[in-house]
Amino acid sequence: MFSLAFRGAQSRGDGVALIEVEGLISASSGSTGFFDWGVSSESLVDQLYRAQKDKRVKAVLLRINSPGGTPAASQEVYEEVRRTARAKPVVVSIGDVGASGAYLVASAADYIIAAPDSDVGSIGVIVEIPNISELNRKIGVDYTVITQGQYKDIGSPLRPVTPEEKAIITEQAKAAYEHFIKDVAAGRRIDEAKVRELATGITWPGTQARDLKLIDDTGNLRDAVEKAGRLGGIKGEVHLIRMESESPFSVFSRFVTAVRELARNVGLFRGGGGTSQEYPVKH
Repeated sequence: MFSLAFRGAQSRGDGVALIEVEGLISASSGSTGFFDWGVSSESLVDQLYRAQKDKRVKAVLLRINSPGGTPAASQEVYEEVRRTARAKPVVVSIGDVGASGAYLVASAADYIIAAPDSDVGSIGVIVEIPNISELNRKIGVDYTVITQGQYKDIGSPLRPVTPEEKAIITEQAKAAYEHFIKDVAAGRRIDEAKVRELATGITWPGTQARDLKLIDDTGNLRDAVEKAGRLGGIKGEVHLIRMESESPFSVFSRFVTAVRELARNVGLFRGGGGTSQEYPVKH
């Protein structure tokens, strides 16, 4: 059994801190559209830090339902999860998806639980650079771009990428890719060569991810709560402490998330994907 209380409510004693990683992870929260809300690394790092310092908190539970995020934002959270794990047990529960940068975050925890059919993994980096030059030509739109520095407008959507620019961007993506592999290997305590074999960008269902050692076990949120509680030395009912304050924005954000999921379930929206939609580079 487990119960939930919001931060600031009357304390019921020792418990497990609940931190939700919902949507795209970026340096600042917001949206790429009304139905695509994400979470900021700043907020997650703050919640993890408060969980470390809160004497009531005996373990931390990260509930992840995210397709990924930008490399830097994901790395910020990854480092704070590792720092938290040195102080208190950290358990991850993966919902629909824990992929790309979100999987990087999960890999820093002590224990990962996913549903048998959760999407897990997607170790890789993608760069998407739109090219609307032909569209502009057809509708008669022209731009004057003035730069100082040879590559100041590298990745501009107003023109095709040059071979030289493509080589530069490829090297930058490769650097992020190497960091991704090394961090997952360190977090999961898996040989780097093994992680490299798995770093194809695809996701696996939870059962396969377990066999590949990307997660520790399959189960649901309740299983993860119980695991976190036991690792934290809690006996009996596990009391959850939500670290995020119940501000009007956080309530509205969860409402938007619920509407988005409902819309997808009834077929109004398509997609979701296993990688972030952030530009210029993401896990």
